[in-house]
Amino acid sequence: MKRRRLNTKSNLCSYLRSSGVLENGTSEDIQKVKNDYWKEYKRIWKKNKRKSEKEITISFTQDEFKEISIESERHKLSRTKFIKQSCLAYINKRYLVPDEIDVKRISQLLSMTYNSIQEKFEEKLIDKSAGQEILNRIFKIEREILPVLQNPKSINEA
Repeated sequence: MKRRRLNTKSNLCSYLRSSGVLENGTSEDIQKVKNDYWKEYKRIWKKNKRKSEKEITISFTQDEFKEISIESERHKLSRTKFIKQSCLAYINKRYLVPDEIDVKRISQLLSMTYNSIQEKFEEKLIDKSAGQEILNRIFKIEREILPVLQNPKSINEA
């Protein structure tokens, strides 16, 4: 197994040097000191994160957990992200879009279609009046459909 070179400027390397394990420790000793370093690093990171962000721990029954898991998969989100977005959508009385990737794909396809027809129109491969009519219709579809897909009506509006 090929060993990686240790970045001599890293905090981990400094920690290993200060512990003295690099000079007279076994590979198991070095690994233990590395584990201790990362444990302390993560503890400090979490402590600092808690100062700027608040964390809530909740429990679910098996049925609730299964339902959340199914819906998070349907929305193509992690369970945690789905719970957070669902909660904020409820508070703001907004609908949670089931698949943002598909919405972005539809938007991209409409833009590409518009650009393609505009090129044909500019190259005079499409009749002027027909080309302008097609471009106007695509523009109208973009303006009417995309806002609805990206920001569906609120619960009150529905």
